[in-house]
Amino acid sequence: MQDIKLIHNGRFWTLDTENGDLAKTDSLDTAVYMSVLCEKKADKNKVANPLLRRGHFSTLFYNYEVGSFLWFYAYQKNITTQTLELIKKTITEGLKWFLDDKIMTKTEVLAKKKENGIEIDINLFGKKDDSKYYNLFVNL
Repeated sequence: MQDIKLIHNGRFWTLDTENGDLAKTDSLDTAVYMSVLCEKKADKNKVANPLLRRGHFSTLFYNYEVGSFLWFYAYQKNITTQTLELIKKTITEGLKWFLDDKIMTKTEVLAKKKENGIEIDINLFGKKDDSKYYNLFVNL
């Protein structure tokens, strides 16, 4: 699976370029980051004000919402055990398309509260021994 390569400079994500064109990668990195970090649009039951519902432009290209509600849960003032469970659930939902499209056979998500943020571990398991591991840190 080929994808556009994203890079993180410590503060924000951007598209990588190579020879005046978008750089490509054979890894799942960009797909994982978009599945987790893109802001899925909230409905009116979750966020009453339509201007605050967020959402990602890439939804225009797909028949489903891209991303997760990590943005909704991660910046709450009090991160409880219940909030961490909701974070794990929303990230798992964001990664579901890997299973639906049979790219991976299983996903595991762990979320832990740290001193100044949330650490998220993501394990993706393939058909053979091609498992992938990702570690993300969300600053609060």
